[in-house]
Amino acid sequence: MALTRRHLLASGLAAPAIMSLGLNAARAATTLKLSHQFPGGTIDEGDFRDRMCRKFAQAIAERSKGALEVQVYPGSSLMKTNAQFAAMRKGALDMSLYPSPYAGGEIPEMNIGLMPALVSSYEQAIAWKKAPVGRKLTELLDQKGIILVSWVWQSGGVASRERPLYAPSDAKGLKVRGG
Repeated sequence: MALTRRHLLASGLAAPAIMSLGLNAARAATTLKLSHQFPGGTIDEGDFRDRMCRKFAQAIAERSKGALEVQVYPGSSLMKTNAQFAAMRKGALDMSLYPSPYAGGEIPEMNIGLMPALVSSYEQAIAWKKAPVGRKLTELLDQKGIILVSWVWQSGGVASRERPLYAPSDAKGLKVRGG
C-alpha cells in the first residue's frame, strides 16, 4: 500500500511525539489541501463550516509545529463538490468537509445521514462514533481508502406543508422531505 499524505496526517495526529525524535533539522512543510462547498470566510467570521475547517487547519499547524499545513479551499474553489469523494479516494485531494450522504452513491450506508429524526441529539450523534454503527461506517470508509478524521453531525429536520411534525406518527399519510 502506498503511503499517502492522508496517512501521514493520521499518523501525525495519532503520535505527535514522533515529531520530536531528533528531527528538528530544517525541513519543508507538507501542505494538505482541504476542499469544501460552503461559503468562505475567516477563522472568526462567516459560515460555521468554513470556520471549523480553518480552526482545524490552525490546530494541525500548531500540533505539528509547522511540519504540516492545511490550505482551505472554500466554495468548491478547488474542485466541484461531487468530485471530492472520488478525488480523496484517488489521493488527488487530501481532505474535505464532505456531507456523508453525498457518498451514498458509492457507499449506500452513508445515506444514513439523510434519515430524518434518526439522530435526535448531538450527544447521541457523538456517541455513535464508538458505537457499533460508527465503527461500521469507519470500517466501510476505510475499505474505500477514506479516513474519517473528525466526527461532525449537523442538525437536520423534516418538513411538511400540511402540519408540524414532532414525532414519527405525525408524518402518517404525508409526503415529507428530509435532508
